[in-house]
Amino acid sequence: MSKREARIARDLAAKLKEQEKSVRLRERLPIGGIRLGADVVDEKQVRTGADPGSVFSLQMTWACEKPDREHSWSWGVARDWSASDWEGLILPKLTEWEKLTWGEIDRPSSDSGHKMHHNMDTTEICDEAQSRMVEIERYADVIFRFRLGNKRRLWGHRIVNKFEILWFDPTHQIYPTEPD
Repeated sequence: MSKREARIARDLAAKLKEQEKSVRLRERLPIGGIRLGADVVDEKQVRTGADPGSVFSLQMTWACEKPDREHSWSWGVARDWSASDWEGLILPKLTEWEKLTWGEIDRPSSDSGHKMHHNMDTTEICDEAQSRMVEIERYADVIFRFRLGNKRRLWGHRIVNKFEILWFDPTHQIYPTEPD
């Protein structure tokens, strides 16, 4: 087999694996909706009091009602953050962001031009995080991430203008960008 044929075979295998994973996740969810906690939200349901076209003009709010802080990730990092991480890093950033609209939060970019804070398709995060979202019944097709610093990220769900905290990722492993 030539190098070209091997590369095409690898690419095809990766695409098939991604499709199979997507099917497995969809089979675990109710038809026509997404699961957040014990509630199923119909994707076509209009959220009262919110104009989907104006989310960027809304003030950011946040909640830390059901974060996933139990156990550890397979890479050896505890899901539970420390009091010093909360008081010295996470809470000050949330306090700063809640003074802004989502449009103002959306504007900053890194030196390389990537958005600092943005939605990501759940299929883009690591398999373990995707599985964990299903396990704790907090799966959604899209997840939001805030950049807290060099590698540190805060992950959660944005429901209209409210950010619901799910994970603190101090090592950038939920969405790794560098090869192992």
